[in-house]
Amino acid sequence: MLIAPLPGPYGLYNVSVMPRFLLDSSRVGWQGAYFTDILGADEGVVDHGHERYCLQRGLHREGRRPLGRRTWQDVRVGISVWRSGDEQRFQWRNGGRSQFLFVAPGRVAAVLGDDRLLARAGQDAPLQSPLLDLIFDALQADLAQGSPAGPLVGDSLIAALVASLAAPATPAATDRLSAQARNRAIDFIEARFASPISLQELAEAAGLGVRQFTRAFREATGRSAHQYLLHRRVEQAKVLIRQGLPLADVAVQCGFCDQSQLTRTFARHVGTSPGRFRAST
Repeated sequence: MLIAPLPGPYGLYNVSVMPRFLLDSSRVGWQGAYFTDILGADEGVVDHGHERYCLQRGLHREGRRPLGRRTWQDVRVGISVWRSGDEQRFQWRNGGRSQFLFVAPGRVAAVLGDDRLLARAGQDAPLQSPLLDLIFDALQADLAQGSPAGPLVGDSLIAALVASLAAPATPAATDRLSAQARNRAIDFIEARFASPISLQELAEAAGLGVRQFTRAFREATGRSAHQYLLHRRVEQAKVLIRQGLPLADVAVQCGFCDQSQLTRTFARHVGTSPGRFRAST
């Protein structure tokens, strides 16, 4: 089941004053999810219903007043969750920086097997969760680095976030990858490692749900799916560098968006730059 990327950023906001977008996931193309880091206006009005899950990480204290009410509420830093079908109808003041993750119900269903498990929480008293903060930080860091593993890092982090907001799951024997399922997932990576690969595609190749596949793949290979993909890309880059190909061509053939991303990823994994690696071989 493939879930199309969400439109954005303007298609996901309905506010009286559009925010300034600092960072977003549009170039990566996550399946059924969209992340953006914004700087909101000092004041404005939001009045719309949600077709998707909306997770907002407020990084500033903000005043909110429900439409038609006179009393302002002080909303602290933290994470708020709106479900598909929920409404946001309020004025805000003292706006500032926030991060939003929009997730389609179908994406939640792909992870959990049910699109109704996420709880509505935190609108008036945002959640304080070190785990969710770490996931949001990791999503931002991956995007800031240019997403060298394509959508796999974001897909994995979003699956972890969705699972953390759902009822705890008990690991089952069916969560383990058979040798055939492991080989199917690895063969899929081998065939397409230079192209964007989604976690959903890998899970389908293995015959598991996303939540089960993420845990089972790490257990079977000792690496997460995105770590395995980056390892494969770097190993192929070594081969092409030894063959004398220009680094810009190596980057394209190994699935990196440009030579700069190849250099950063290669140095992090190998401990030296592609140029120095070439000189030493």
